[in-house]
Amino acid sequence: MTDIGVSEVTDFYRNKTVFITGGTGFMGKVLVEKLLRACPVRRIYLLMRPKRGVDVNQRLHDMFNYKLFDRIKESQPEVIQKVFAVKGDITMEGLGLSDEDEARLAEEVQIVFHAAATINFTEPMRVAVNMNMLGTKRVVSLAQKMRKLESMVHVSTAYSNCHLPEVYEELYPAPMDPGRLIQLTEWLDDKLLEALTPHLVSPRPNTYTYTKALAEHLLVNDGGRLPISIIRPSIVCGSWREPLPGWVDNLFAFTGLLVGMGKGVLRSLYIKPGITLDFIPVDIPINLMIVSAWNTAAGRYRPNSVPIFCCSTGSQKPLTSDALALHLEKSVRSFPFSSTIWYPDGSAKSNKFMHQIHVFLVNIVPAYIVDTIMRILGKKPIAVKLCNKMVKAVGALEYFMLRDWVFHNTQTQCLWDTLSPADKEIFHFDIDTLNWDEYIETYQKGCKQYIMKEDLKDVPQARKTMQRMHFLHRLVQLVVMYGVWCLLSSDSATNCYSVFFSGAAKLLSLSPFLAAAEEVEVDVS
Repeated sequence: MTDIGVSEVTDFYRNKTVFITGGTGFMGKVLVEKLLRACPVRRIYLLMRPKRGVDVNQRLHDMFNYKLFDRIKESQPEVIQKVFAVKGDITMEGLGLSDEDEARLAEEVQIVFHAAATINFTEPMRVAVNMNMLGTKRVVSLAQKMRKLESMVHVSTAYSNCHLPEVYEELYPAPMDPGRLIQLTEWLDDKLLEALTPHLVSPRPNTYTYTKALAEHLLVNDGGRLPISIIRPSIVCGSWREPLPGWVDNLFAFTGLLVGMGKGVLRSLYIKPGITLDFIPVDIPINLMIVSAWNTAAGRYRPNSVPIFCCSTGSQKPLTSDALALHLEKSVRSFPFSSTIWYPDGSAKSNKFMHQIHVFLVNIVPAYIVDTIMRILGKKPIAVKLCNKMVKAVGALEYFMLRDWVFHNTQTQCLWDTLSPADKEIFHFDIDTLNWDEYIETYQKGCKQYIMKEDLKDVPQARKTMQRMHFLHRLVQLVVMYGVWCLLSSDSATNCYSVFFSGAAKLLSLSPFLAAAEEVEVDVS
């Protein structure tokens, strides 16, 4: 095995104490796993809140039951003892910390990763402000008390300035003073605030992108003297290389679309043909976050202004919507779900009206039929509720499926160039070697394993089921086409056509008289 040398990043984390917000989220769990596996940290504190009656220590224990941590538990199970849950809440004053916990964090912590946020695009403004903006403000306030702080990494989004078609790694002017927006959420009631929200966020599409943009300004304004850096990932998807290829644990963003298509539920997507979509595997921004924290302390690469690193694929490895459709068609049918509801044969639409008609006929109408049958059988109807939820989720992504962006990542590439061979190997965040066809296939297998909880061993049987569904799907299409033809060729339909065309002919025959009357009317006036 070739000696790749010494890892400076790994050495930096030796015996360091780390504080993480959002550690139980999708990105947070991958961050914890990578720190434990590749960085000899002394301790990791996770800000956690009790949930559904489960205390933070039990939640921490449950988190390590994810397959994500199997590799660590097999090779070095002792490192899990380095992780401690700290009871708190990003939405509460002082992060909801006890005086004892706050004092401990202020005394021990050297590195902060702030990844907590609400990623719900349709979140009410008050909730989005409290989570994304005030949450950041509270973390900055705590960081200012940390006497040994060497680095603080804030996770933003590449879409924080999505009203611009071309985005650079810089801090853009704030859409409004963050303090004023916070005051509005304190002064206005819910009804008035929600009525005002569309005017506030415009030209951005939602409260998520709007409050994330303002959170960057809160970070810089309140924590200007802190050793900060900002990471802007695009749409974060399942892992590419580590720790488990294709690992994902939620149905947000593209994962929900992939699962909906794979199960045969999502059959129409409103999208602009040929646009470049920007997906980033989760292990890429995680490695960039870890390296960014090291760089802030070591000063290896110093940008001219606030260290902002865009983590995206569009500028280096563009993926068009047309190419994605081909990758999906191949992967969904190569590794089908065993629990598929119908044959996955959806299509992209560039016409919104046609898309809505398709959704109504193929999703909404069948959902009502299924619920009616469920009621007759005395069972709980859920199809309409699930269908409406899917339609709403897909609708929230519509803005991002109809536009092109160019996310420049020059500073990210410069940071990559400063790394030693060892650090490039351990903390890989260069996407030049990403193969989209292989990655989408890996992602599909990941959804099957980790979302649908299905074994890859059942793929041959699932393919046979898929073939039967394909036959049934085509048979149903033929029956429907025959039924429509019979309807259109019936005597009543013929009479309707006759009446329609007769009326149209009469209107056309009157056109010279109408034109003459219009001329007379004009002359008179």
